[in-house]
Amino acid sequence: MFAKIATVIVVLGAMYGALLVNRQHIIDNAAEISRIHFRMKKYERATVRLQAQVAAAVRPDRLRDRLKEVAQAEDIEFEPIPFRYDPKSAPADRPEDGLVSDVTRSPSLASRR
Repeated sequence: MFAKIATVIVVLGAMYGALLVNRQHIIDNAAEISRIHFRMKKYERATVRLQAQVAAAVRPDRLRDRLKEVAQAEDIEFEPIPFRYDPKSAPADRPEDGLVSDVTRSPSLASRR
């Protein structure tokens, strides 16, 4: 009888020990996921900060200044490309058979504007 009770106690102890080990693995995994999530957020913040620095560095006025510096150092002349917001002010050397000119001349599309 004593041997049976001792065996039951040892088996229950081993079972509880295994459950505690399993619980500790779950806690460790949750902590690791939390650490990984924190590192991901830190890298995302760093990425956003670097993107903001790049956006500030490539503003049009800074690009123009840098191009002037390079042009003076290399003895090169850069010609700016004008921004055309009005298609009617575009140069007349556009291809006449292009898709854009066909759409703008279409009477059915012109009436929808």
